[in-house]
Amino acid sequence: MKKIKYLSIAMILIGVLGCSKDDATTENLQNVQAQFCTDYSGPGAAYWNMANGIFLPLDEVPIIKNPGGRVSFIEQPLLSLEYPEGYTGTGIRDVQNFPIGIDIKRLDNRVFFRWIPNVSLVGISDFNQIIAQEINTMFAEVGYDPNNGFEPICSRNESQNFESLLVNFNGRVIQFGEFTGIVWVRSTIVPGLGTVNSAIQISAAPSAEYDARTLDTFLPFNFQLYVRPDGGGFIDNDGDGSPAHLDPDDNDPNVRHQS
Repeated sequence: MKKIKYLSIAMILIGVLGCSKDDATTENLQNVQAQFCTDYSGPGAAYWNMANGIFLPLDEVPIIKNPGGRVSFIEQPLLSLEYPEGYTGTGIRDVQNFPIGIDIKRLDNRVFFRWIPNVSLVGISDFNQIIAQEINTMFAEVGYDPNNGFEPICSRNESQNFESLLVNFNGRVIQFGEFTGIVWVRSTIVPGLGTVNSAIQISAAPSAEYDARTLDTFLPFNFQLYVRPDGGGFIDNDGDGSPAHLDPDDNDPNVRHQS
């Protein structure tokens, strides 16, 4: 992924203008144009930009304004998200690939969010294999039959080298039926190990309310992931001095952001 300027991220995440009007964030994101695609704008486009490490013009830190509960992964309590009323959350684990993650779903099954900070995959020769599996997961979670067709709106698949590591970002914004969703995967290959370590995120909602859910649900989820709840700065899960939003692998202290 492209390197992110610390000052820009700090302005976004710390929220120095937290006393702004409630609708200020909405107003600021309405005209944002998506990068790496054409003819896509608004809060959903800003959310896509954020996944690509691009500045968001926010006046305040997005928060859940109608908390309904909190889900934590029992084996890693720090992996925890507060969700809105009318939602439910579960910790997820696959005994084959040993991911650690969280699924959050609205009770009508029409809004879905998944966060997996790390999963180890064996025998992957193409990064598109990983994202294709997660796109199918998104379809299944909202009950959509992919045989009915879908339209990619934004797409990016880019690799960079971090010293001896290969880091790949692979993302899509997709419209399918009455839904819109974003799926992105950030993968790291360590030479000699034969595995791909990936972080995965999915967000999906009906297209008619996708921008609204971006503002009141998906963005607050992401800021919970990156900002310490005590206001003490950025989260650094592996304690290597490289914050989660910049670290190529925030579960491995031997892998850190290169300034």
